[in-house]
Amino acid sequence: MHKDWQQEVKEFKKQYDQNDYHIIEDGISEYIDSLLPIYYGDIYHTYHDVIGTPLSIEIEPEHVGMAFWHIMNQHIYEEFYSLFMHAWNEAEEEE
Repeated sequence: MHKDWQQEVKEFKKQYDQNDYHIIEDGISEYIDSLLPIYYGDIYHTYHDVIGTPLSIEIEPEHVGMAFWHIMNQHIYEEFYSLFMHAWNEAEEEE
């Protein structure tokens, strides 16, 4: 799953008021959360495409008791957030 992060930033900016920083900050988290896969197979394939093999995930103490798919989605969220913010900063520099 390869996303065009510049396009995702443009789509986000169409949806949110650019003058309220708190709305933007919360909105980015919600927007990225909406991009996360839902089904197990999609989670696996997205993780594999974006990060690599999930077999390399180290289980941290805070992961104990969590389903593996949830841990994978947390990692995907973090990666998506990083990629989105990189595209966001590029877009801000261009404006």
